[in-house]
Amino acid sequence: MKIVWTIVALLLIAGLVVILQPPAPTRRENAAELAAAADAAERAIEAAEREKQAAASSGDAGSQRGRTSTKDENALATKAPGEGMTAPATTTTSPTTTSSSATPATTPTTVAGADSNADTATGAALAVTSEPATKTPNSTMGDSTGANQPGESKVAAAEPKPATPEEIAAGAEFTPEVPRIEQAEILPSRFVKLPDGAISVDDAWTIRGAGTAESPYEVSWEFISSAQETYVPRLSEKKIPARIAFLHGKVVRISGYLAFPLVAPTSSECLAMLNQWDGCCIGIPPTPYDAIEVKLATELKGWKKHTINFGAITGEFKVEPYLVENWLVGLYLMEKAKINTEL
Repeated sequence: MKIVWTIVALLLIAGLVVILQPPAPTRRENAAELAAAADAAERAIEAAEREKQAAASSGDAGSQRGRTSTKDENALATKAPGEGMTAPATTTTSPTTTSSSATPATTPTTVAGADSNADTATGAALAVTSEPATKTPNSTMGDSTGANQPGESKVAAAEPKPATPEEIAAGAEFTPEVPRIEQAEILPSRFVKLPDGAISVDDAWTIRGAGTAESPYEVSWEFISSAQETYVPRLSEKKIPARIAFLHGKVVRISGYLAFPLVAPTSSECLAMLNQWDGCCIGIPPTPYDAIEVKLATELKGWKKHTINFGAITGEFKVEPYLVENWLVGLYLMEKAKINTEL
């Protein structure tokens, strides 16, 4: 009997809970609450934007007031430079020099009663007008360009200029003795002795010097790299121009980047290249057409690992193709070479 009454009591309690529980909100009420929250957020955003615009307007007004004060001070300085302030010096620059001849202007004395923003605006205006005086249109950007790329200007300066048509017409054409090159066929070239003693080759390159230790031939990387136009063994093209073979056995001078062994403290060999390369992973690795394997007359030491070295090498030039299954591994050698790094 107790069990029956207990069950009845539980049912009564459950009915009271159901009756007294507040009704659940409908979807319409939830939507209304979300819309109210969205409206409140939009109003907060609009208020923040209005505050930002008001701050910007006050800042513009302050800047305008500062500029007006600056103009007034400049006008006072122009009218009476000796009364309480110093007139800014005239800025002059030379278009052909990298340094400026401008005299830095003296900061004017604060005028009594001027706004504090005027002082700030005046200092900024003087800084802006004096900065261009240190730069000219023809500036070489001394530390940025010259320091980062010293070798490029040196290589360009070492390339002999091609002869003009008038100089070629005034010269005398001749046929030099061209040595035989292993694993290559010689392509004919046109040689013209110019009035100044230089040699014009194929009307495109100029070789200066006599090919001796006292007066070595001076050639450019573009000149010796031109062999790649006709000498590509992997494509069964094995023709070397006579202008290149002509240098075999002669004393040649060329400027370029140098790579030394990474491990040995001293070395009697190095690699001369057109492009910068540290021998490992910095720079552009060379190709057989723009690199020369150099055997030095005396051993060198004291270079730093993974550094960029530049110099002029002079020695006996060799054209000796080195093929591995018709793949060109090396093309140029230089023996008994000397290095001059003071360029």
